Amino acid sequence: MHNRKNRIQQWMHQVAERMKPWVIVGGGMVGATAALTLADQGYSVVLLEPKPETEFDPTSAYDLRISAITADNIAQLNALGVWESVVNQRAQRFDELAVREQQGPWVEFAGRGGEPLGFMVENKLLQRLLQERCKKHPLVHVKIDGFARIDTNETDACAVVTSAGDEIPYSGLLGADGAQSSVRKALGLGTAGSSYRERCLLVNVETEKALPPRTWQIFADQEVHALLPLSTHHACLIVYANHDQVLVHSANEQTLMPWMQTRFAHHIGNFKFQGFGSFPLRHQQVLTPWSHRFQGGVIGDAAHAVHPLAGQGVNLGFRDVQGIASALKHCRDEDAVAAVAGALATRQRENMLMGCGLDAIAKGFRSQNPLIQAARRGLFHGLSMQPQLRAWIGRIAGGRLLSR
Repeated sequence: MHNRKNRIQQWMHQVAERMKPWVIVGGGMVGATAALTLADQGYSVVLLEPKPETEFDPTSAYDLRISAITADNIAQLNALGVWESVVNQRAQRFDELAVREQQGPWVEFAGRGGEPLGFMVENKLLQRLLQERCKKHPLVHVKIDGFARIDTNETDACAVVTSAGDEIPYSGLLGADGAQSSVRKALGLGTAGSSYRERCLLVNVETEKALPPRTWQIFADQEVHALLPLSTHHACLIVYANHDQVLVHSANEQTLMPWMQTRFAHHIGNFKFQGFGSFPLRHQQVLTPWSHRFQGGVIGDAAHAVHPLAGQGVNLGFRDVQGIASALKHCRDEDAVAAVAGALATRQRENMLMGCGLDAIAKGFRSQNPLIQAARRGLFHGLSMQPQLRAWIGRIAGGRLLSR
């Protein structure tokens, strides 16, 4: 009789736990994608976002926050029912990625058989569409509120307390609230990292000449210059350079224009500004992505902030969500939390490799060591002589190998 009572109590506890939602803090691109992914697998979700995107005008000036979305993540967004709307509103495909050292030959990477390498998409557009999809999903409750803290009771059950003071008991918690994550701090998850002592300068321009669907980067001594195509006559110009130097030259449009013209006019002709801004560059990795005590973890920039050199930031976050989706696909409800914890541990190893690789590239292309400079030239020459290798790298850059 006693054993039967214990089994009933255990069953009732499991049912109660299953009825608790997952709480996701941060309704940006990664957080909203995670909410939809969990909901599509039958889990109830509360998405906390204090400042949701409310509108997008496709005739307005381009936003400075641009992401290069690769094929594997396009497939994910298509499955969630948002990608068609993205393309219909405003997105620019790019078919080629080109890199070179200053004064050196271009090394070009393209998709296979006319496939695009990816699409340039404004963050606010993608966020808005994902958030609107969340609002329409029957298993997602979008709460316009922020995260304050985590509370536990005498049975160690956990609940999120919102900025407004509401308490939300949860079965699992995911922080997708950016590099300065409050959730990560509340979970007690430490980080390791360092500053690059550089800033990323972003300048949206309108050009006189038509631009091809091609993104490129030039390694120019202590700077990197890049172009992201936004339309036939619009682009985002990027300079990665010394922190103080960027601040001085971007103080106003009058000081910035000649500085940018010397770096880009030779490649794209005359242009006029539509907006500019900058932010500091830092590499940061969470030491462990999951807290077993609080049944919560972090994804996206809350778990890993990497150098934007290869445009992998948001794509790594989307792949965190892909890892979670794969782990949940074949597990029982009562094993979901453990499955997500395991998936994030696997993703952490992959993200650390990517972060270290981008570190090595960023430092290697700025090195004045003659041996490293010779190795760089040899690498570019070798790639220029190997079309099959370039094609393979192009498929990786476009996420094609990951999407199949």
